[in-house]
This record gives sequence, C-alpha cells and structure tokens, in this order.
Amino acid sequence: MQKQKVITILGPTASGKSALGVYLAKKMGSSIISGDAFQVYQGMDIGTAKVSRSEMEGVPHYLVDCFHPTESYSAAIFAEKASHYIEIENNSGRIPFIVGGTGLYIEGLLAGFEFRDKGSTRQHWMDLYEKEGIAGLIAAAKNIPTIKEIPQDKQRLIRSLELATDNKSQQAGRAADLVYKGPVIGISMDREKLYERINLRVEHMFEQGLEQEVRALLASGIPADAQAFKGIGYKEMLAYIRGELSLHGAKELIKKNTRHFAKRQLTWFRHMPYIQWIERSDTEDNSWYEQAEQLIYTYYSM
Repeated sequence: MQKQKVITILGPTASGKSALGVYLAKKMGSSIISGDAFQVYQGMDIGTAKVSRSEMEGVPHYLVDCFHPTESYSAAIFAEKASHYIEIENNSGRIPFIVGGTGLYIEGLLAGFEFRDKGSTRQHWMDLYEKEGIAGLIAAAKNIPTIKEIPQDKQRLIRSLELATDNKSQQAGRAADLVYKGPVIGISMDREKLYERINLRVEHMFEQGLEQEVRALLASGIPADAQAFKGIGYKEMLAYIRGELSLHGAKELIKKNTRHFAKRQLTWFRHMPYIQWIERSDTEDNSWYEQAEQLIYTYYSM
C-alpha cells in the first residue's frame, strides 16, 4: 500500500516554524495541520502565540481554533484528526504540512503509535506524577519489563511509560519506518538567540493583553482546572489572579518556564533520528527558508 504524503516542520517554541510553514505551504498551494497541543482551543490566542488570520496569508489551517477550552485534547485525538486531514489533502492532489512543536503528538502520528483509547495515556502518568512525584513514576517503570533503562528526567520517564503501555511501543528509528512519506524538517538555532526570542515573545504577549485574555476566559465560565489552562502562560496568570504571584513575577516565570519547555522540546526531537535539521543562524535573515525548500525538493526528487 502506498504511503500518504505529508511534510513536517517542527522546532522549539519561538523558532519561527509557523512563518516558515506558511511560506512553504503558500508557495506549494497547500495547507497546514497544526501540531500544537493548545492552539486548538478557541479564545486562547495570545498565550498560545496562535497564528493570526492575517499571518495565515490565506493558507488553510486545520486543528486551530476548533476545540472549546473545556474539551480534552490528546495525542490520540490529534493523530486521528490529522490523519483524516492528510487523506483529504492527498486525495485532492496536495501535500499538507504538519507544523508544530508538540513532540509526542507529531512523533505519535508519524510513527503510527497505537493509543489504547482516545483519552491520553500521558494524562494517566501525569496524574501519577502529581500524586506521587518522580518516585511514583520510577516505581511504575520498574514493574514494566520492556523499560530497560529508567530515565531520571520527568518528561523522558513519562514518555517511556507512555510508549511502554501503548499497544505499539516501538518508536520509528528511520525515515523508512514512518507511516507517511515526506521529509521531517527540524529548525535549530543558537540557544541564546532562541531564549532572547522567547523573552521578547512573552513581553509581546503582555502588551497584547494576556491578562485580559485569561480574565475573559474565566468570566465566560471556563473553570480554572480546564485542560486548556495547563499551558504555559495560562497557569502562571491564574496564579497571579489568585494572588499567588505579582504581575512581574508571573511574567518572569512564564519566560523561565517557556525557556525550559524549549529545552525539553529539543531533547525530545533529538530522539527522533529521522529529522533533517536546518540551522537558523540569523534571526533577521530568512535565507534559511531556502534550506527547507531544498530538502523538500531533494526528497521528492529521489
């Protein structure tokens, strides 16, 4: 059976993947499927750095603004919906782009992980972590024979548990193992420059009205314990609104947590050996777009 085609662009937060995706999709007359865990939520635009209608430049976007903040969203749901949209686009003669930074979602789709149900296996292990901490996760991992080495890092440990308890626990190690045909392009850039971009993005979020966005969501009846509020930017603002942080403290914590998140994203991506990396050396120079174009051209010319 012939594999369906999809082009993947991934990278850490604030690396410029959304703009690159729009540029390439527009040039190819294609569409974008968002590989982000929070941009699906309606009314959560500023804190998720959601691509705006004007920034979309007419490129159709799937899985953006299509879930109510009280609805659950998981890697299994993403994989189900994304595969549906890929099929639609392929049947119309187009190769869509997956653009995002949620490693589990994208890897699960590309490698064909089989999730036990539409609820997130990840949530089970996250709940255990909240109750028992890292010690609880380690204890659980010791009872699963397929986990040979137990990571001490929370994110990697949860990932190991997640994969080990799904029906399909082997991740793809080569491009040939992937479910879809197409290049997987990763954006890399100098760590300090990335952190500068993250800090500037957070400042911009506050200027745009992040606090007002969170207050409006609460006023509309969205409970503070909704899954959508677990995203970076929202949970810190909730702490500020509850009086647990100053506004400045919330802002600095968002910057810190986002930097840590970017680091975790890169760690996750480094364990996806089929990624072809392009270097974004100059934050003001878009010549790196040509690197991505060349990778796509070369892949489909083979």
